[in-house]
Amino acid sequence: MEREYPHDLEAERALLGAMLIDKDACAEVINVALPQDFYYDKHKMIFEGMKYLHDSSVPVDVTTLTTYLMDKKILDKVGGVEYLMQLSESVPTTAHTQYYLNILNDKSLLRRLIQESTKIISQAYDEVGDMNDFISTVEKNFLDVTRDRNAGEFQNINDVIQEVTDRLVLLQKNGGNISGVKTGYRDIDRLTSGFQPGDLIILAARPSVGKTAFALNIAHNASFQSPDAVAVFSLEMPAAQLVNRLLCCSGGINNDSLKNGAILKENPTKYYAAAEKVTKCNLFIDDSAGIKVGEIAAKCRRLKQEHGLALVIIDYLQLISGPANSRESRQQEVSDISRQLKAMARELECPVIALSQLSRQVEQRKGKPMLSDLRESGAIEQDADIVAFIHREDYQNKEKEAETNGLTEIIIAKHRNGATADIPLVFERQFSRFSNYTTESAPQAGDGIRDVRA
Repeated sequence: MEREYPHDLEAERALLGAMLIDKDACAEVINVALPQDFYYDKHKMIFEGMKYLHDSSVPVDVTTLTTYLMDKKILDKVGGVEYLMQLSESVPTTAHTQYYLNILNDKSLLRRLIQESTKIISQAYDEVGDMNDFISTVEKNFLDVTRDRNAGEFQNINDVIQEVTDRLVLLQKNGGNISGVKTGYRDIDRLTSGFQPGDLIILAARPSVGKTAFALNIAHNASFQSPDAVAVFSLEMPAAQLVNRLLCCSGGINNDSLKNGAILKENPTKYYAAAEKVTKCNLFIDDSAGIKVGEIAAKCRRLKQEHGLALVIIDYLQLISGPANSRESRQQEVSDISRQLKAMARELECPVIALSQLSRQVEQRKGKPMLSDLRESGAIEQDADIVAFIHREDYQNKEKEAETNGLTEIIIAKHRNGATADIPLVFERQFSRFSNYTTESAPQAGDGIRDVRA
């Protein structure tokens, strides 16, 4: 015997009756409910008629609704005038409208979950192509059913004040400095208070400037002995190469001695000490090429459930695959991807760092990067909470390399919730390591270099 979907006849009747006798109740229900939230077809038709009248600025009552239903030739289908009268006379008070709305919402949600589950079961019996795509779609569809359940609701000012107060208490406990994920770089953390949950951070540079190395440094610093995981998606470089860079950075090991294996002969103790330190990082690496945003989100959801999630790093944005059957331009695809990454950051409640390429205009202009240099899409700038550029004066200029001694600027060009700044760091190329700028004998502050030392 086939079971009925969840529904509540009395709640549906009470809501429709309240709408017929009280204009405020009518507006309240119309602003929240949808026709498909009603289980009975006749109630869907009655609600649709009320909504049409309300949107047309026509008073909603038995008389106007009867006229509408007669014009549509569906009055008999809903039970005639007699049923409309029963609805209006069955509600002694409209004070419980919100209570019945909650019941209607819950029953509708349960029906949608059952329908989605049934669809998943049916698809699972059929031929499934790419399993990762299938699982990602399943997770997304389930989240779509539930995510917007409370979307758009007002927040009581008292609750917001409490949230602000709790954050201030946390800041005070942390010495007033860091409330988000620490990057390990003093001046960046001071400027941003750490990367905040829900933020999309774009880290952009031309090739070979050091954006992957810098992102890995942040991953190492954030994940070292962290209770929550840091996820790194490397779409260009194998996981083993990333770990090599982490070992160089963590142990101060020269890249060349690690590449040719000389470190195990010259200084094995140094290597194993670095390896032990890296193993203490709560770090997870995925080096799948051509991955889609949906797959990234699905993997991060599972990682968060199993290990917690502090930070997500993606290297790099332009290598993320768009839909296989997309007919849109690559620029539009990248725009869609950046929006999805921002939505993912909010859903996962953690910062997401996406590395990005810059256009060749930077080299042609021979100046510092600007927001307009972001490659393939201006939407990246709009979606990002923070946009940071890596700039080195010695880039493609070997004569300046000795003069600058690795001096690098992290240009915070956009900061939605704070100030912008040019922050100097020191890049130790041989160790793939960025360090805080503290050397007293470093080049003097001048055009393009702002001294932000404490």
